[in-house]
Amino acid sequence: MAEPDENPFGDPTPSVGHPFQKPVRGAANPPLNSMPAVMSPTQEYPITPQVAPTYGRNPGDVSADLLARKAELDRRQAELDKREEELRTASINVRQNNWPPLPKGFCYQPCFYLDISVEIPPDFQHVVRQLYYLWLYHTGLLACNILIGTLLLFLTGAIATFIFSIVYAGILVPLSFLFWFRPGYKAFRDDSSFNFMLYFFVFCIQFVIAIVQALGTYESGYCGLFMAVKLYENSHPFLGTLVTLMGIAFALGATMDFLLLTKIHRIYRSSGASFAKAQEEFRSGVISSGAVSNVIASNIRF
Repeated sequence: MAEPDENPFGDPTPSVGHPFQKPVRGAANPPLNSMPAVMSPTQEYPITPQVAPTYGRNPGDVSADLLARKAELDRRQAELDKREEELRTASINVRQNNWPPLPKGFCYQPCFYLDISVEIPPDFQHVVRQLYYLWLYHTGLLACNILIGTLLLFLTGAIATFIFSIVYAGILVPLSFLFWFRPGYKAFRDDSSFNFMLYFFVFCIQFVIAIVQALGTYESGYCGLFMAVKLYENSHPFLGTLVTLMGIAFALGATMDFLLLTKIHRIYRSSGASFAKAQEEFRSGVISSGAVSNVIASNIRF
């Protein structure tokens, strides 16, 4: 009788050559569930850009697109070139002439650039404005002198006063701007001793003319104090009063001329300027001019 199996529910004892024999697990043959899980590396493929399919398109269409893009690039390049040219032109002539202030459609254009707040140092802007207002004051006096001369022409027949008043205004207004206001303006702008000297010389003449205007003899062209006395003597009290006020206004202008002349002279002396420096500036300015350089070169050549 066969012996009963001691382990009916367990694994049958393996025997050599048994068909169901399990392999012995060990270091050389580890269990299946004890092996680490290894994932195969993910293979990356290069991303290719999506290109619109060109099948079905004619070569002429592709050429048309290229020409359109080239035309757009040319247009943008032309705009950039135009802007660069505008900037270059603006940098050459940033400050356009603005004086005298004339309308845009006028037949004449401004001849000078005048901006005290931009060109004059802050320490001297106040005195340059005083100089400019003084020039405007003298210009207004000459205009009023013409008006009173016109009244004298119609009420007393003083034709000489009327004609001379127009002549004096036409001469003195531009000359005073060019020969004493403009040099004074450039003297403070450029710290120029030569322009200071020119201003002092011409402005002294302006001071003498203002005194002559205030006196104003009869038929001299200036409605001054002596003319007022003559009108009172000829029983023209209204005209005499107007001419008296005009003479006082001329005298006030002469007083302001003297005060501003002494003020600018103090500034000139405190700035370290001198007559020798003015001579050096004049000499260097004359030599640097084209005409004088040509004359010197021709003399050296021959």
